[in-house]
Amino acid sequence: MQLVLQAEMSDGSHKSLFAEHCPESAHADADRIRVSLSKSRNGQKPGLDDRAIHGVEAAGLVLRRPGLDERLPGLRLLYDAAFARGTYQAVFGRDPGDVAVDLVAHRLGKRAVLRMTSLDGTFYVRLRAIKSTDGQDRLARHRALWNRLSEPSDLRIPAPLGAIPEIGASIFGALPGAAPDFDTVDSAATARAIATLQALDPADLPVHSGADEARILSDWMDRCQRWRPELAARIAAPVARVSAALEQTTAAMRPCHRDLHEKQILVADGVAGLLDFDTLCLSDPALDAGNLLAHLFLARVDEAPLRSHLHQPGIALWRRAALLRLAMIYAFTSTPDTMLDRLIVEASYAED
Repeated sequence: MQLVLQAEMSDGSHKSLFAEHCPESAHADADRIRVSLSKSRNGQKPGLDDRAIHGVEAAGLVLRRPGLDERLPGLRLLYDAAFARGTYQAVFGRDPGDVAVDLVAHRLGKRAVLRMTSLDGTFYVRLRAIKSTDGQDRLARHRALWNRLSEPSDLRIPAPLGAIPEIGASIFGALPGAAPDFDTVDSAATARAIATLQALDPADLPVHSGADEARILSDWMDRCQRWRPELAARIAAPVARVSAALEQTTAAMRPCHRDLHEKQILVADGVAGLLDFDTLCLSDPALDAGNLLAHLFLARVDEAPLRSHLHQPGIALWRRAALLRLAMIYAFTSTPDTMLDRLIVEASYAED
């Protein structure tokens, strides 16, 4: 089991910590992690100090700072300036001079995102475990999507700039723009971007059917039944109804982002850019619209302007599925139960 904790520092600031459940010997596991991170192939030794990795024997936990991960050797870019500079030169064919590297996101043992900045500009590095071809496959799908876009377009996506498979890195350009406020103009741009994505025809995309979405809900129900049985009891009936409806969907499948929410969108000059195509797939065209609307409901953003520009059949069903999934996901965070109840009630009473 892994947890992400927010620790309050003595100066009032907040920092994230990863906590791994290691009940047999937290101190021994912490020592093993330090040794692994110190090896040259990981190159993360400069990030280690007395507080970077800490075993809490009484709790059976190992605590660590984000940015230290023996399964993601590409995080060496954070700690080795010469390596970061050489990586830049290998991809772009020129020496950038000094390169600043910042950690943007990190999911322990799974993936991370780094921002690299030089005098030439800014780009982003997505890291995955090197023992899998998953990152390379996702980059190939992103590149195929990029190649289908024409100029000018109502959709912007990050430019695929290259890859360094030996450290599990895929490299992308930065998108211009600012977060949308979902007024009429930004909502129209977002809807045009979704429509443009769904009009493309990239090859070799995985399929995500309504039955696949129902299985995801089932997986989250299993977790809730184990760890949050009181929530599982409240949500079981609406999950069953939505799952049954999802399994009956027959819409013609089109390219979908599949993880579209408000933080994945940047708008510049009336054109929306979408970030993070790791979950790019073929699915019901209503999936992206429904997922985005559910996230706006969670964020207490008025959905009406965006709704007025979305016309795919079945949006309400996919929105309900996303609301229920979000309720179960956020049940494993510090989100108050009142917010979970709000999501469940909305999913239970929303109608097509």
